[in-house]
Amino acid sequence: MTTSRNEIDLEQSHAELHDLCQPLTALQCRLEIGKMLGDIVSLEEAIVGALEETWRMCQVIAVMRQRLLAIEEAPQLQTVATRNY
Repeated sequence: MTTSRNEIDLEQSHAELHDLCQPLTALQCRLEIGKMLGDIVSLEEAIVGALEETWRMCQVIAVMRQRLLAIEEAPQLQTVATRNY
């Protein structure tokens, strides 16, 4: 069975969105716990944890951005290659 480029892109997008949801869920949980406990130490720990999770989200988004740029550039490179042939 042959897998099309669109199917591969869709599968990759699903995986990336899943990877993005994990740190978002952790971020929400850390902030809720900090709010619930309410003491300064818990709030500081929640902030540190939240910053770690936002860093993880930025990494996933950077990968998504690179993949989307590659998809956008592929037809342009193919057109240039065809012209030069």
